[in-house]
Amino acid sequence: MCAFDPKPTSHLPCDLFLLKRQNEGFQIPFFLSTEEEAAKVRPPAVVKTLEARLEELSSKQQETLRNFKEIVKSAPWYNENEHDDWMLIRYLIARNFDKKKSFAMIEKSVRWRKEKDVDNWVCEVCLENPNKHLMQFVGWDLQSRPVCFMTMRWGPERKNPLKHCVNAFNHLVRLMPVGVEQWVCVTDFETFSYVKDSHPKMALSVVHTIQDHFPERLGLMILVNPPKMFAVLWSALSPAIEEKTRAKMILLYTKGKPNIQTGFTKIFPTALAEYLCESYRRSEANVLPATPVWYPAQGKE
Repeated sequence: MCAFDPKPTSHLPCDLFLLKRQNEGFQIPFFLSTEEEAAKVRPPAVVKTLEARLEELSSKQQETLRNFKEIVKSAPWYNENEHDDWMLIRYLIARNFDKKKSFAMIEKSVRWRKEKDVDNWVCEVCLENPNKHLMQFVGWDLQSRPVCFMTMRWGPERKNPLKHCVNAFNHLVRLMPVGVEQWVCVTDFETFSYVKDSHPKMALSVVHTIQDHFPERLGLMILVNPPKMFAVLWSALSPAIEEKTRAKMILLYTKGKPNIQTGFTKIFPTALAEYLCESYRRSEANVLPATPVWYPAQGKE
């Protein structure tokens, strides 16, 4: 039974939503439903200045950054607006402040974006049918990091999600205030299939894209209700995932422990925590939203 058809939602804040039509399994949180409500939860334009960020680096790291900047500036592909200090710091951190490795990494990303025309990627699948994928920005966490809501049940097309993922990642980056450099992703495993979803190729393509071309962007990956069979996929994936990336993953459960109710309240503002709890319980129960917009009263039992 379909609660409502995906329809254009032109009244929504245009910068917060990638698609004009929303996935029918996605319920819009009230705090993002209008410009007025969104203004109440938007973080300040500047959370941390570049000067403050530089002070967090050691004197040796600052010197490495200065030298690295000169190396990057000499490259034919250098773009002052794109390759700023924030970006250079991320690439240096990703390669433990090894200038040679960091340069090779950033050059590879530049080539990837240009040759693949990545900045103009859109998910054609979702433009035709928004019910194929669900990877949606839903607000900011307590550290002002943009939060990406995902659920397997309402995103059944999982053969080739890379364009959708990269489009969503670029969107999350645009929603970062100055001084915030990471995002948070949350996903569940409802309808996870050992047969369909345990092949590592698809998952690794996304993981490698994050590690290679969005270094130091993933702040936290929350896995809700991972089944026991997920261990099979994880054993295949983990050798190819950097240790620092693996350390950013936590497991939460709707019924077991650690529980989403307790876990979410430590990470997200109250309204967003309630919204996510309700959304994942609804996914677990295979229930579509009763209304297009979620309000807290709807989430209370």
